[in-house]
Amino acid sequence: MPQLIYGVWNDTVYDNRGSSAPTAPADLPIELFENFNPGNPVEIFLSHRGFLVFSAESSLIWALWKHHQRLAEESCGRCSPCRSGSQVIARALERAGLGQTVDWDDVRQIAELMHNTSSCGVGRTGTVPLLAALRYFPEELRAVPAGAKGGFYSVTTSPCIEACPSHVNVPRYIDYIRDGHNDLAAGVVLRHYPLAGSCGRVCVKYCEKACRRAQVDTPVDIRDLKRFAADKTIVPGLLHPTVCDVAKNRRVAVIGAGPVGITCAYQLLEMGYPVDIYEAHDRTGGMVRYGIPFYRLPKNVLEQENQLVREMGGIFFFKQKLGRDFHINDLFQRGYQAVFIATGCPLGGYLGMEGEDTSLPDYENGIEFLEKVHDALEAGKTPELEGDVVVVGGGNVAMDCCRSAARMTSGKVHLVYRRTEQDAPADHEEIEEAMKEGVEFHFLTGQDRLVVEDGKVKGLQCVAMRQTEPDESGRRGVKPIPDSAFVIPCDHVIAAIGQKSDPNMLIPEDGIACDKKQCIIVDACQGTSRPGVFAGGDGTTGPRSKGPSVIIHGMAQGALGAQAIASYLETGKEPFIPREQISYVICKSHMLDGDAVCGEEKKERVKIDALPPAERKHNFAEVESCMSQGEAWKEAARCMRCYRILSVITRSPIPGVQA
Repeated sequence: MPQLIYGVWNDTVYDNRGSSAPTAPADLPIELFENFNPGNPVEIFLSHRGFLVFSAESSLIWALWKHHQRLAEESCGRCSPCRSGSQVIARALERAGLGQTVDWDDVRQIAELMHNTSSCGVGRTGTVPLLAALRYFPEELRAVPAGAKGGFYSVTTSPCIEACPSHVNVPRYIDYIRDGHNDLAAGVVLRHYPLAGSCGRVCVKYCEKACRRAQVDTPVDIRDLKRFAADKTIVPGLLHPTVCDVAKNRRVAVIGAGPVGITCAYQLLEMGYPVDIYEAHDRTGGMVRYGIPFYRLPKNVLEQENQLVREMGGIFFFKQKLGRDFHINDLFQRGYQAVFIATGCPLGGYLGMEGEDTSLPDYENGIEFLEKVHDALEAGKTPELEGDVVVVGGGNVAMDCCRSAARMTSGKVHLVYRRTEQDAPADHEEIEEAMKEGVEFHFLTGQDRLVVEDGKVKGLQCVAMRQTEPDESGRRGVKPIPDSAFVIPCDHVIAAIGQKSDPNMLIPEDGIACDKKQCIIVDACQGTSRPGVFAGGDGTTGPRSKGPSVIIHGMAQGALGAQAIASYLETGKEPFIPREQISYVICKSHMLDGDAVCGEEKKERVKIDALPPAERKHNFAEVESCMSQGEAWKEAARCMRCYRILSVITRSPIPGVQA
């Protein structure tokens, strides 16, 4: 475990030099730094909470100089204390490291001015380590470092960035929108994945749940600002990627053209690897195309985003299904040096009721139903249903099914879910929209059996449920109430309770281990049991509780898989990803929690126009509108730029990071 030598953390001074009973911050498990880069110890850590020194041979001056260089790079330039002060301090620390004279009182005054008057977190919190050192350990700033070297890695982050599985720099793209540079805003997102417009419509908004603006009024509308930038640049075809020269001679095959596979291919193409994408359908998009209805995600958006991959050199092979048209061994025989599997969970599940007949024409699973709706709309037809519909489930797939059915039938649509509304894994917004569209919800209601007459569905027998006492985890179960059975008359029943992998895709000769649910087993870097084969997405985790709308997790796995493939092809080893290591430290130490917001003026969140519920019947047009330019400027101005700069200094250079 690292031994803290000295430092300041949350205004508490620690000085263990010569101490027989060393102390350390109670709220920061310093063992987190032990395995940041195995074999390469962390010597100094700096953040908005202070600094910690773990090696007597390390140079605090050098660390602060590198940290303030990063601060100067991140300064947006809007406020003069940070714009000018960051440059002055960085130069002063550089001179100090060279043994030249520095006016430390002047440095302190500038740092205090930045800390007290800067407009955002870069200047306000970036100077905390320096001010702590000046106050409590000034002698360390006067010691000339003897050829200070080592590894340096720094991140500028915020609660919204850390909440995003892809670590998209949210405040930066909001800044660009505020400055009128919509193309640059979209470019920030495109550094991570090409599906900016799609994610800007269906993402579950972890970033907004973490937004510190909620302490003042309401979170910034981060998702719709992303959509705005994409709709103004990517969707109309105004923004094109830089075509990367094929710099590598190692070919990679990606199986599956959904968000996970597309992101992996996109990242590999950016690195210069030639990539071919194999897709079972005749279109790109995977479950985002077939599982998310047109009224939430128009497919022209998806087409334009996937066109970016084509422009970068990605080659698509459609109607090529793993396990039917080719196997893993076939790909290696064709000359691919690595394979990424992103096949998802393409099969829908049924309710498993006694006497259930899945061949009935009016009883289908949610995945099949949504695909039929997609295919009809793609062919230019508005799909129709006759009679009443019952959808069973509580996730976003169920919401997509009942909201689609409400657009297709003149009858009633019912939603049956065995738990409470609060327990439903669907986005609450989706539940609210379904209610507006006339869907009748039956919570704490379990399905019992299909009512069938003359080979046709006539109803669903249900039973009322009650909540049990909380278990050890605090979660309440449900049990049926005796003698509470009742029938919901209907002509169609849709089972929207889950998805599963296709067990026929892999064969023993593929050499890929799966769990009992037929999900591919992967390691921390998306590697499978077979060297050179990687995998990601629902095909490795199983379907997530919120269904295909949780694309951001999958895209993050696709990006990680791309890095792992590149490392495998170049070194034969797993990649070292310092960004993920920093995030692990932040998460486990709750380092971004608890910062209070003071002095912010309340600003009302922009209200997004939506198609009135009465106009949604027999209409699959997109419900939510895009912000206007003026609305985007207004909403972007609500961002508080809650940036925090964290820096790590290690004994030796960090792999893949320039010091």
